[in-house]
Amino acid sequence: MAKTRKRPAEQMYEQLFPTRARRKKYPGLQAYLSQGGSIFPLVEKGIPGLMKDYRMSSEDAQAFLRQASSMAIYVRRRFIESTLTGGQQEKNGKALKKASSSGLLSMVSGPTFEALFNPNFDGSCPPNALESSWSPVAYLVELLQWVSERIESVGDTKPDYLLHNRRTDLKQMDVDFNAVYQSISAVDIINHVLETFIKTHGAVTDLVDALLNARYPNELPYFQHWVTIDSIAQQLGMSVGNFVHMVDLHFPYFLQASGWDDDAGRALAHASRLGPYQRTLLTEARADFGDREVFFNANYGSDDLDKYQNLNQLKFFGERTSLDVSGVESLLSFHAFAPVRSPNVIFADEPSPGPQSAHFGSVYVNAATDPPIVVADDASLLQTLTIGPDTQADFEHYDRLNRKVRLDKWLDLRSFEVDAMLVAAMRADVRGGAKAGDWWITDNVVHALGLFQLLRERYGCEALDFAAFLDEIAVYGIGEERSLFDQVFNRQSDYSQPFMLDGKDFPAIPATGSSDPTVIQLCSGLQIDLLTYGYLALAIADAQGLGKNLKRTAAVFSAFYRLVKLARLLGVTPVEIVLMLTLMGEGNSWLNGLAGLPRINTGPGETPDVLNLIYALHSCVGWCKDRNLPVLGMLQMVAEPQSSGAASEAQLQFFDKVASLLPATLLTNAGFLMADVPPVPAGNWLNFLNWLADADGLVLAFAGSESQYLIEARLRLDRAVKDGLPDMAPELRAAIVEKMLGVLLQAREAQVSLAKEALAVLTSLDSERVIGVLTWADTTVYRLLREVSGRVAQNPQNVRSERFVEVDSLLKALANVQRLSAVVTALGLSANVLQEYLDYGHRAWLGQSSKHEFSMSTLYYLVVLTRAFEMSEQPAQELLDYLRAVDNLPVNIAGDSLRLAQEAGYIKLASFFRWSVEEVRECVFHIDPSLKILKTLRQLDLLMRVRTLAEHSGMDARTIFMLGNLPEAIDKKAYAEAAEHALLSQSETRTLDLQFALDVENLVVRTYEVDNTEVVANKPGAKITFTVTLKDAEGAPLKGIRVYWQASLGTIATEVTDEKGVLKAEFIPGKVLGSDTPSFWMDLFRPVNVTEIRVVPDATTLFFPGPLMSAIPLARVAAGEDVQLYAELRDEFKNLGANQLVEWFALPVEGDEGKSAVIRPSGQSFTDQQGLTKVFVHAPEGGTFRFEVRSQGSNKSAFFEPIHFLPPAESGRSRGVKLQ
Repeated sequence: MAKTRKRPAEQMYEQLFPTRARRKKYPGLQAYLSQGGSIFPLVEKGIPGLMKDYRMSSEDAQAFLRQASSMAIYVRRRFIESTLTGGQQEKNGKALKKASSSGLLSMVSGPTFEALFNPNFDGSCPPNALESSWSPVAYLVELLQWVSERIESVGDTKPDYLLHNRRTDLKQMDVDFNAVYQSISAVDIINHVLETFIKTHGAVTDLVDALLNARYPNELPYFQHWVTIDSIAQQLGMSVGNFVHMVDLHFPYFLQASGWDDDAGRALAHASRLGPYQRTLLTEARADFGDREVFFNANYGSDDLDKYQNLNQLKFFGERTSLDVSGVESLLSFHAFAPVRSPNVIFADEPSPGPQSAHFGSVYVNAATDPPIVVADDASLLQTLTIGPDTQADFEHYDRLNRKVRLDKWLDLRSFEVDAMLVAAMRADVRGGAKAGDWWITDNVVHALGLFQLLRERYGCEALDFAAFLDEIAVYGIGEERSLFDQVFNRQSDYSQPFMLDGKDFPAIPATGSSDPTVIQLCSGLQIDLLTYGYLALAIADAQGLGKNLKRTAAVFSAFYRLVKLARLLGVTPVEIVLMLTLMGEGNSWLNGLAGLPRINTGPGETPDVLNLIYALHSCVGWCKDRNLPVLGMLQMVAEPQSSGAASEAQLQFFDKVASLLPATLLTNAGFLMADVPPVPAGNWLNFLNWLADADGLVLAFAGSESQYLIEARLRLDRAVKDGLPDMAPELRAAIVEKMLGVLLQAREAQVSLAKEALAVLTSLDSERVIGVLTWADTTVYRLLREVSGRVAQNPQNVRSERFVEVDSLLKALANVQRLSAVVTALGLSANVLQEYLDYGHRAWLGQSSKHEFSMSTLYYLVVLTRAFEMSEQPAQELLDYLRAVDNLPVNIAGDSLRLAQEAGYIKLASFFRWSVEEVRECVFHIDPSLKILKTLRQLDLLMRVRTLAEHSGMDARTIFMLGNLPEAIDKKAYAEAAEHALLSQSETRTLDLQFALDVENLVVRTYEVDNTEVVANKPGAKITFTVTLKDAEGAPLKGIRVYWQASLGTIATEVTDEKGVLKAEFIPGKVLGSDTPSFWMDLFRPVNVTEIRVVPDATTLFFPGPLMSAIPLARVAAGEDVQLYAELRDEFKNLGANQLVEWFALPVEGDEGKSAVIRPSGQSFTDQQGLTKVFVHAPEGGTFRFEVRSQGSNKSAFFEPIHFLPPAESGRSRGVKLQ
């Protein structure tokens, strides 16, 4: 039997290891090859794989791999050639190429590619074929084999990191032409990869928590929801803190006595643009030394390989904090960043020699304690810090450094700038009641950072300036950079001596004619004039209790710099800042907060702290700019009017006009006599009218309405006539009273017209508004004219020449009128709006007990009202009607009545502001969760703010409130919901939902019935009953709804619907007859007219009273002459029988039956409005007749006595006899 030939791989192994001993050295490899194992896996293992799997030495493995690789390359090449070629090409010349027709090749057969290489084109694949060894598929397979056999098989790779566990989609992919060569978006690929991964492994639910809990690297913790919210707010040019302010009912805070409320601190925390987890990291309790390894591993990223003990090495510390050498130097303020004290500053207690970083630059990380942290100068090259992580005394520094490094990155500021702000805030916090010496970041410090971010983004505020706002101006510089003190006060070399901070005294107000070098240099450095300096110096001296002399101390100079820099930052003057703080606070409490030593309150205080004050100034100035109100003009409106003791030219013209026209308007005794009023025997009528006018004829003011004045005036005049003419009959006295009333009203109107005309010139207001302003100023026409007439009486020749006293009541009243007139002009208040405010708006809209009170709050909310008018296309009266209607709602409103008022209010507001009802409802639910009805201007202001923000941001009201109500503490659910809604709002077009609201009237279906349309006046028990049924749009009865009525000829009491939504209202007629159309309405609904009704006399009891019938002629009536007869028709309730059908009859007496009388008008007729029926009668043939008038309604008649008419002939003889 022939010997079996060994496979090439086995032969190669025996040739490489010729001796038996060497072959047996690697039995595993020999057995593998003898059993027919492939050479390719061995080549793919490489030298490390052979050494690991077969225990080969490095030299043997290298020699074997060299031979095996050569064999593998040869075998693979033969395989590829065999794969790419088919059967042998036929050599019978079928495919011979046609000989060339020119040149040498036309004569002989030359070499060709086919002849030389004999390619098998039929057996080859196309260039882009998937089976090509050069295709992307081949490359992908090679990569997969390389990863699985050269990478993952070597080392301890965790299962989660294996390729097919991370890319579970690879093995499932179909390798076809489209998959290889089609262009696909990277997003589609990523989505497919993620989708397959999630389907295989499920959703990674702890990823967000992992990013929140991780603290290394320094960019962590990462709160995606906060980043989303803050990014959206930043795109809108806002912060989340702005949203908090917009939804706070007590905003703006400068209207509050404390300048603060519970949400203000939360708003500043969000304004810092630090998320809740970042703020928690900054403010959490200090780490425990016993847990230092956990602390370092979590915050500095140390582990078993990089031990935390190395953190004192500069190189390792820089790696763990992502800081280079200059970054560490800046953090610790040494070498190039070492602080340098100004040479122009002399301290009372000279600091210790050596590095000053514990006093400036790195105060926080050193806890203001010497010696500071530096890099030790030793012979080694390790460059170690002077603190050790395993030393309990030094461990606290690492905790501070951890917070400080992150805060520097988050704020994107230089390290010493962040340190200056932290130190200033902490010192102000200590002055406000915090524990001294702790030097840890608190919530108040974070709030201060939030205020800085606000000022930085809005005005470009610098960090060192903000530190001066909270504490003192910096007297240290960093490296080559001069201190802020020298940059401000010693930037020019115009003076022989530098501006020194040495604690010496200088006068607050230099003596007249003298100058003080300190004051001059101070004004030069701050670039203010002496007048501004005077205002500031007095405020600072009072706030710091320094009296007449100030001191050249950091506290004093910082106060000057604080007030001036803050004013310029806000775009106003320092004097305006002083006035604003004075007016907003009670006395100087607010001003002292910035002119004195700033503090940050640790709890609610009686006066605002420095954060409150700065934000109040910012919001007040911003409000003035938004409403185009000059700040100085606003302050003049709010300030109490001051009288200088000398009248202005406009006021003098006012006096001249009143003095010249006043005599013609006075109420005089001559005026009564000219009106046919009898003279009073005992002198002057004015002596009896002291309740209506004074002795000079000026009509006294009356507080009630016009109708009430007429009633009161008649009573007083009647009493005056009784006193002046006691013997006059009562029926005559009434006529005299009416004449005197006419004279009184004429004089009163003339005096009012004079005041209107004169004040219109003084105030540039129209006459309709000027009287309203006069009432607003707590004065009257009488008081004004009384004061002027008094001055005219003292100096009748020239009232201009009179010298007024320093505090003059008239000038002060006129100044107040002019001030309020300026308010009316600036805001464009109409006479109607002004009257509504004076009638009830001051109480209902603003909550002010006095309508004469005028403060910054009054001005602000009147501006809110005018802005509401501007935001709407509807007339202002619509909003005024709404405000009056909701003010008239009953205090105990509930049930269907409350629900109906709520829905009606939402619709009315939505219609007025062109917003959707759902948005308005959402706002009102947050504004007033209990009643859910918007009633005040403060609530209206919030609604308008949300609507404006919705228009600006594209968000709905719910999203705005979600962002505005985000808690300061960690609440992942609240932040997640807010982020989701905010993202959805930004994915759509930013357009306001300008839906047209439904009609309020569609909320209620109203039906009514009436039991009668006529009712007898003055009849006891007479009435008309209306039955009204109210149902909602779904047909459900509305119970407990208050229904109001109005009728001109009677009264209808307000009633409430019963359980079935039904009410019965009774019309009780008055004394006046006629037709009436009553109407009814509900709160916030328009009136509905009901059926026309008539108030009539009782037709069944109509009669003609004898005393009211005309008298008949006593003598005989000549032939052809008419006699007028009349009678008045009344019923038994004394009602006139107006418009009643009557008929007249002529009844001849006995003996004249054949004669007739003529009645004009003949037949039936109607009585007039007074119940009178009139006719003319005569007898053409003469005779005696009785005349009857009959009521058709009651069939009752009245008879006149007989009238004798002469016949024509007898009448002539009678005339002839008389002629004789």
